[in-house]
Amino acid sequence: MNAAYDLVILGSGTTAFAAALRAAERGARVVMVEQSRLGGTCVNWGCIPSKTLIHQAQSYFEARRGEPFGLNLQASAADCATLMAAKRRAVEEVRREHYEQVLDEHPAIDILRGHGRFISSRELQVGAEVLVADRFLIASGGNPRILPLPGLAEVGYLTSYSALHLPCFPASMLIIGGGVIALEMGQMFCRFGTEVTILERGDRILKEFDSRLTAIFEEILREEGLRLIPDANAKRAFREDGLNSLMVDVAGEERRFDAERIMLAVGTAPATEDIGLEAAGVEIDGGGFIVADEQMRTTAPGIWAAGDVTGGPLIAPAGEAEGEAAADNMLDPAAARRVDHRHTPMAVFVDPEFANVGLTLEQARRAGFDAVETFLDLRHVAKAHVMGGRRGGILLVAERASGRLLGVQLLAPRAADIIHEAALAVRLGLTVEDIVRTIHVYPTISDGLRLAALELLRRREEKTKSP
Repeated sequence: MNAAYDLVILGSGTTAFAAALRAAERGARVVMVEQSRLGGTCVNWGCIPSKTLIHQAQSYFEARRGEPFGLNLQASAADCATLMAAKRRAVEEVRREHYEQVLDEHPAIDILRGHGRFISSRELQVGAEVLVADRFLIASGGNPRILPLPGLAEVGYLTSYSALHLPCFPASMLIIGGGVIALEMGQMFCRFGTEVTILERGDRILKEFDSRLTAIFEEILREEGLRLIPDANAKRAFREDGLNSLMVDVAGEERRFDAERIMLAVGTAPATEDIGLEAAGVEIDGGGFIVADEQMRTTAPGIWAAGDVTGGPLIAPAGEAEGEAAADNMLDPAAARRVDHRHTPMAVFVDPEFANVGLTLEQARRAGFDAVETFLDLRHVAKAHVMGGRRGGILLVAERASGRLLGVQLLAPRAADIIHEAALAVRLGLTVEDIVRTIHVYPTISDGLRLAALELLRRREEKTKSP
């Protein structure tokens, strides 16, 4: 491969593909360097396999959820061979249709297989070949973070990657961590019959969400049979009597937990090992993530970085936006595209789903806003009762004087879909009155946004009228 390239990209995941396609649209020759599978984490080990199993776990659970309505369906044990084969097909189809076929349609984009390592700010070595270019994009993504826990290596621990590729569901599982991955995977395994215990180091799960929402969800999980242990600090792992065990400091008391498998879900580490960042002059922060500005430029001229390798938000759509912005800026410095994630929504694919966008009340006040909030329990939304008394809540934050919407948090069925209305409103500076005056379909969970906005509008008017 001796062709001259306008842009060399390290990686071939969502971020890398977005950048490559944007660059090709602008007439550039592009090569992506990939040492593993095309499509990166999201397609092969993250979003697609996990959401496939999560969706099927929800379908499996619905058989029991209908019993109070006289739907006496009985869910027999899952056919693991068929289920895992379906998951593999979903991964292969997405990889083929969204990546391999796209590459076939773009002759200006090449793939070079192998491990890429910078030997200078203008040279990337891939095997015996050295790519020389004026523009590089590091989009190598991230990997599951591993704890330096004594004995962990000896017990054969799982990560979110390997847990998704088990041949079937274990009888029991200990999950260290209480964030997004721990909850998504924990509920999924629990619904398929695994006895799941989540060990959260902090005092509650999902600290990026309001405690009123997480308290509701914790209650739901416990009713489904999942054990949540807060203030739990794992000290060491060992194997005894055919089980894997953890000694854990729980609020100052040492306790032992046993299970068939132990899984780590303690965050994401940047995939920057042995890619020659020091030789390239690329700076990293205390967590090992590449330092990049709003235009995705690193500290090394001619090298940009985007996606999980630069830190949060660690979600595929954020990386896609960063990759496109980086490509524009690399090929046209006058574009000066900036990435602002204040309007980037995110979701947690549990049941019911969490989703948020914008600022919390505390964040808004720290930013200088005179802000107010309202919390609407989902029981006030008719659709929740249609669906069998589904629990959750809707939280809105707005500027007091103008009513401009600043942030939204949801715990509700289909929250990941509904949040886009809120994201558009926050991005465009719409007010709670704009939400109220927008006619919503009834009955829907989306109508809960209107009801919450109406409640916040009433509260603002009452405060305005009060002496």
